[in-house]
Amino acid sequence: MTVFSFHDDVLADIETELEQLVVDERLPGLSVGLVLDQELAWFKGLGTRDLATGEPADQHTLHRVASITKTLTTAAVLQLRDRGLLALDDQLERHLPEFAGVREVAGRRDQVTLLRLLTHRAGLVTETPLPTWSTDEFPSREEILAALPQTEIVLPADHAFKYSNLAFGLLGEVVARVAGQDYFEYVTEHLLSPLGMTDSVYWLPEDERHRMAVGYSPDLFRDGLKPAPYVSLGGVAACGQLHSSVADLARWLSLQFRTGDHAMPDDVLSTNTLDDFHQPRYSEPDWSAAQCLGWRSLRVGENVYHGHGGGIFGFASQVLFSRQHRIGAIVLANLWPYPMIQAATVRILERLLGNQAPPPLAPPALNPSREDSSRPVAADSRNESDDRAGLYVAEPGVPVHLAIRGERLQLEISPLWPYPLHTGGILEPTENPLAFRIRGGRGAGEMAVFEIDEQDVATGFTLGGFVYRRMM
Repeated sequence: MTVFSFHDDVLADIETELEQLVVDERLPGLSVGLVLDQELAWFKGLGTRDLATGEPADQHTLHRVASITKTLTTAAVLQLRDRGLLALDDQLERHLPEFAGVREVAGRRDQVTLLRLLTHRAGLVTETPLPTWSTDEFPSREEILAALPQTEIVLPADHAFKYSNLAFGLLGEVVARVAGQDYFEYVTEHLLSPLGMTDSVYWLPEDERHRMAVGYSPDLFRDGLKPAPYVSLGGVAACGQLHSSVADLARWLSLQFRTGDHAMPDDVLSTNTLDDFHQPRYSEPDWSAAQCLGWRSLRVGENVYHGHGGGIFGFASQVLFSRQHRIGAIVLANLWPYPMIQAATVRILERLLGNQAPPPLAPPALNPSREDSSRPVAADSRNESDDRAGLYVAEPGVPVHLAIRGERLQLEISPLWPYPLHTGGILEPTENPLAFRIRGGRGAGEMAVFEIDEQDVATGFTLGGFVYRRMM
């Protein structure tokens, strides 16, 4: 494997581009780290960690890194596999008997294996059926387990990639039961401490939150930012509760580059397991992307990257790395939603690897669905055929247009704030006139349930743990 060096002129160009990005996107701040083999070789805190003080972030400033947590949960599962305490082909029900009560809408519980949960191929719903993203605190593990009889398998196993926070929350429960200790204690003892990730914690007491950057949400209708609430993920914490820093995430990426010629901390991951960790299990037909265990793999030209992003109230995050070249990038923003963080991270690595024309920084395309090329009707206009069309927004600032496309209702990206959370889904009617099954997108197989007023006009809908309110 070849280790690249970082050239000062390229680093200067990257810094200039990131500074402009902060200005153009009106970001509060970005914390950016570049990893070269076994060290954090470059760090920049751009903008501010707190709009009230203007204080810059440093490499130890804590951010909530959200779904990057899933990669540590995956590592914990692999450790327990290597100890012979579980197998990836184990049915979830073997370790979690409560799962026997789950609803088999379009898939079978006996096909829900640990491997399929790790690769988002189990067909499980995105979130527990209990209120999540619309509450001050997610349900507890006890509440989530008690709600399994109301939880649905909505796609057949291996039918499609279907991202699931609930899946990783349940994997955290498996880790705890198999290891015989609390999930957070296990990860701290067997991953964080051996790797020297001393900044990283799952639970941060209120009197310690000064160590964090201040997280913000877009105030879509006042053209500004507002402080985001601090929300605990409760019983699904294994999917996204981690607080970490650029310095600690650099240690996590450095582990991904370990080979036989590097000292390996005891009780972390063997070189064979690291190879397994990064092995693609499912790929897109054109090999543009693939799903590994926990990690997502991305191909850009001749370069193949592994990484994971995250988004949670106030914070967006992305880590991306090349095992071949032993380099990685960490980008943390104290703003969520922020749709361009992955594009920015890809661009950084492409610049480092000498691509003279790296992919442009651009928001998700506002293109029609591939399934239907008919002309969309303006979503904020009244349409006699269906009064549900319009703009809907969910906290903490996630907009979506519900548009008429031919004879169908479809969720589309809003130009107001191009965040593609639930976009691309088509609403299919059910026997309940207020309930629609979603076909395609993140919400595939799940129910969108509308609320109506006294005039039978839609005022909002729930989908995937979010409550969308009608704005126009």
